Amino acid sequence: MVFLADWRIQGRSLRRSLLLGLAVLLLVLVSPTWATGERLAPTVEPTEAANTRVEATSPLPSAAVIGNVVDGFPVVLDGEPLFYVRQGIAGVTTAEERAAIITQRVRAIATDSSLDPDTIRAEAEENQSVVLAGDTVLFTVRQEDVGSYGRSHPELAAEAVARIQQGVVNYREQRSIRRIVTSLGMTILSTLAVFLVLRGILFGSSRLLTYIRRRRNADTLAIRIQSVQILGSGATSYLLGGLVRLLRPVLILLALYLYVPFVLSQFPATADFGDSLLQDMAFRLSLLAQGFVAYLPELAMIGVIALLTYYVIEFARQVIIELGRHDVYPWFYPEWVQPTVRLAALLIVAIAMVIAGPYLPGFGSPAFQGISLFLGALLTLGSSSAVANALSGIILIYTRAFQLKDFIRIDDIVGEVEDKSLFVTRVLTPKQETVTIPNASVLNSNVINYSAICRESGGHLLLYTTITLGYDLPWRKVHEVLIEAARATADIVLIPAPFVLQKALNDFNVSYELNAYTASPSKMPEIYSRLHQNIQDHCNAADIEILSPTFSALRDGNHSTIPADYLPADYAAPAFVVQGTNGQPPLADSRLQETMPDTNGS
Repeated sequence: MVFLADWRIQGRSLRRSLLLGLAVLLLVLVSPTWATGERLAPTVEPTEAANTRVEATSPLPSAAVIGNVVDGFPVVLDGEPLFYVRQGIAGVTTAEERAAIITQRVRAIATDSSLDPDTIRAEAEENQSVVLAGDTVLFTVRQEDVGSYGRSHPELAAEAVARIQQGVVNYREQRSIRRIVTSLGMTILSTLAVFLVLRGILFGSSRLLTYIRRRRNADTLAIRIQSVQILGSGATSYLLGGLVRLLRPVLILLALYLYVPFVLSQFPATADFGDSLLQDMAFRLSLLAQGFVAYLPELAMIGVIALLTYYVIEFARQVIIELGRHDVYPWFYPEWVQPTVRLAALLIVAIAMVIAGPYLPGFGSPAFQGISLFLGALLTLGSSSAVANALSGIILIYTRAFQLKDFIRIDDIVGEVEDKSLFVTRVLTPKQETVTIPNASVLNSNVINYSAICRESGGHLLLYTTITLGYDLPWRKVHEVLIEAARATADIVLIPAPFVLQKALNDFNVSYELNAYTASPSKMPEIYSRLHQNIQDHCNAADIEILSPTFSALRDGNHSTIPADYLPADYAAPAFVVQGTNGQPPLADSRLQETMPDTNGS
């Protein structure tokens, strides 16, 4: 079933390709190339006394059947010029009209199968030679037409007779039953051959696309130059698949372009057109080959430049690798090796391209210059931010602000460095959010690296948290409880030991800062959470209430603030009034009055 499905798909592709080929063929048929066929002569009554000058030279290709006044006008049979006529008959016909008359008479003889070619002969007279076919006069070579050739009129007439006889034989041979059968056989064979070729192209392209897809799924199509990956498997498969899909119709059209002229050249009615197509193809291929041969010196120079560039890059890479050795150059850090190799390779390739530019085809053409100006303007106007980010990325590499897998803070973004490219830095936060930050923004921000001390010197990151407790708690007990809470926290190291700092003696409480070391900066959020949990648990177990006490004073504000001079002599400050929920004095009000009879300001 899979085979049948593939066959149907390939059949549809073949039909589409054939329709495309037919469209191209129709465009070719209506092209001006059709004008290269055999010219029809005007109808002119034959004249027995027509004098014609004959040039006994070798016939030219059918593409040169159109004559001129200097070279003469051809007598054509079946698209092939037999000889040229340079002189007309004064007062009767021009040279072009005489050539057309002779062409018409020769064609009439060639189509008359009852007339044997041997009956074509030349009869020499005293001052002229007459060429006849049976009893029909074809043309006459006169004595005065011979001066420019250096040969006698009988010799020129005999040469013309031989050419006409050979042309008539060829004309009839091309239209014989045997020739037609042979042409039909060649057409059938060529049709089968082109069908098999088209099937092979479709089948081969399908298999090749399947192979590319299988290699892509296996991730084995990546293109690398040493340690630098140029294209991944996905990009390579897309590129190769596009090339296959592009070459498939090109090969199909090429096969049809070879097939159509070959079939047309097999039949006399279309042979002239088919031969013109083949000659046009040969001419274009010849131009292509000549251009390639002429370009070989420049191509060789480009090859030499490419070879030198490769070895210079290799030499620079070895030098940079040696610089990265700790025991030789401690100031050149190992993480600088790969970016320095890439930058050096980029610089060397750019210089090589500038040197090789004049050897590229079309380097000095207006089109090349226009494209160069357009690209330059595009880069100048639209890449300012990209250039700023690229330069910032290079600076970040050599300032060693952070590396991959470092736990850092950039402004309010905290997380692990997931990727550090030339243009952006990607940070994976503890919430599993990937934040992409342009390198220009990173360079202009404060970067806190929590992992640098652990990675570079094997040290520990110091974590700290602050709580406030009252003055009534002994500080030694607080220190002991906080240190025990830190020791009980996972990922907190015991050496160096945790310690407590009393950061401030506030108005109502004391600020205690617990400091503890860890070797796992990337677990900071989890460590802080467990540390706070342990502080709560250990303080509760030690009967320490975690709060920040605040003291306040209550004064009697019932006495009026009006100056005493304005108050009456019997003024008494009102007392506090306590009422129940129903507006009546509470139950304890009478007892309160008995125990405290004087509430005036007491």
